[in-house]
Amino acid sequence: MQHPAEFTPQSDYLATRAQLIGSLDQQTLVYLYQPLIGPVAAALYQTLWTQVRVHPMFTQDRRPHSSLLETLGVEIDTLYTARVRLEAVGLMKTYTQVDTERHFVYEMYAPLRPADFLKDDLLSIALYDTVGPDRYQELASSFTITPVRRSDMTDISRKFLDVFQIAGDLTNPAPTVEAARDTSAEQPSPQVRVDANQVDWELLGKLLAKSGIGSSELHDRQSAITAIAGFYGLSTSALARIIARAIDGLTGKINVARMRSAAEQEYSKGESRIARNRRDDGGAATAAVAPAASSDDEQVKYTAVELQLLKNAKSMSIREFLTVTKKRKDPQLYAAPNELFALRKLSERNVFDVATINVLVDYVLQDSSSINASYLDAVANAWIEAKVDSPERAIAQVRAYKAGKTKPQQKRSQGKRKQYGRPQRKETVPNWAKKDYVAPKPVVSAKVRAELNAKLKQLDSGKKKED
Repeated sequence: MQHPAEFTPQSDYLATRAQLIGSLDQQTLVYLYQPLIGPVAAALYQTLWTQVRVHPMFTQDRRPHSSLLETLGVEIDTLYTARVRLEAVGLMKTYTQVDTERHFVYEMYAPLRPADFLKDDLLSIALYDTVGPDRYQELASSFTITPVRRSDMTDISRKFLDVFQIAGDLTNPAPTVEAARDTSAEQPSPQVRVDANQVDWELLGKLLAKSGIGSSELHDRQSAITAIAGFYGLSTSALARIIARAIDGLTGKINVARMRSAAEQEYSKGESRIARNRRDDGGAATAAVAPAASSDDEQVKYTAVELQLLKNAKSMSIREFLTVTKKRKDPQLYAAPNELFALRKLSERNVFDVATINVLVDYVLQDSSSINASYLDAVANAWIEAKVDSPERAIAQVRAYKAGKTKPQQKRSQGKRKQYGRPQRKETVPNWAKKDYVAPKPVVSAKVRAELNAKLKQLDSGKKKED
């Protein structure tokens, strides 16, 4: 691989570490990683680890790449190829900067634990393709563990506080302890896995090569497959298993409804495991400053709850986030079929990414124990109109809504001010509609009264004659 122009023997580099490395990591590197990255990359990795500085001085500890070329006995193109291979498998990150001249910083990471490597879709399949089935089985067997599994044995191991006594306050550790925790905290390993929203179609095609799938099915069903993968957070191997279960044996076509059902079954099987492994600190993090994904580069200060929400929204699938959010409200709550249907439909419209939909779910469930499809669509449409396109913008929209600063709220407020600000017209109330109204008595003239009296006398005289 040809090196870029700025990567030269004269350019400086510095090695730092984001994690610690032990003897097991050395074995993992040789047995599992080296067949993939090659011996030069493995030697580069080990060499850089020997040059890591605990407290690096960026101006004093830098050295030219020519020293690496001499140590490894390779050309600059070979060194560059080894470097990018380490980056690709998550063993190293490379940063670059220009001060007086161009220099590079190599941030070193420990290999994955053997079990995590073998569970990883990309790494394990790549190793299998490289060494073949027999050697793969031999390498995997090198990391076999044998814990006690006999059911007739009783665990009599003592707990820590059964043996040791602690004088300090566990809930309020000393500042020195806190500082040590901060400086020794390891960075998470770089992700090698395929993003569920960006399906590796080439790898998926290889996994389904012998499943009898139609030649154009993956292309024709691309939108549905991507939506299901994102909704459930499926790995490539799990996605391949689910698609294989949904293929019609006669036509080779994918039954999307059957695929959704299989994905739900796959998730349900692992739901209890997720509940055990997921450490939800529910906003226990301290307030911090994080960048917002907005058109301007302002730094937005998030609350502890918002930081935790962002973390969960970006790390969970829609299905898992819905379950975790409802269980946090009440452990007895569950995801109902109508809720899953509404969220799947929203996901398939492809108007929001997974993390933004998760923030939307959190907002809808703040004042309710279940998701109403009409309300979900109403909020989603309002967010589309407000140009919400990221979880950070979604949080900003929620903030604006709570503060009464969204455009619909402002329009309603302005309308009320106009209505209450203009002069009010007073309607004339007729006398008969008033509460104290008394009907006037008619005035009869003397002439009319005489005529009425005469008629009354005639009526009386007529009655007497009949009697």
